[in-house]
Amino acid sequence: SSGINAEWPLRPGSEGIQRLLQAEQRANAKVAEAKKKKQKRLKEAKEEAKKEILLFKNNQEVAFQDKMAKSQGFGDDYTAKINKEGQVEAAKLDQCLAQNQGKVVDWLLDLVSDIKPEVHRNYATTGFA
Repeated sequence: SSGINAEWPLRPGSEGIQRLLQAEQRANAKVAEAKKKKQKRLKEAKEEAKKEILLFKNNQEVAFQDKMAKSQGFGDDYTAKINKEGQVEAAKLDQCLAQNQGKVVDWLLDLVSDIKPEVHRNYATTGFA
């Protein structure tokens, strides 16, 4: 015949084989379950990593915008400071002008009106004098 005995599952040694096959099926089921859990954990880890990356990116963007605002603000503050210093200096010059304007005008009028006739030195050296 074909070499397979119809009473094979009923043989005393076949009980051990049946247990081994059942153990292999349980092991395969546990391996499949472990693979599913692993895939689930990987998916969760990937989602969590995406969230962390997005949070980090948003924090960096906020920090960058804050830094840009401060640097632009610094430029505005610096410009305002220079303008204020210029106004203070102009006010000092205006005050000095107000205090000394009369003296300067008098000094200039004295110089212009005090004429001392003299022969120019170039004219004197040419021999025409």
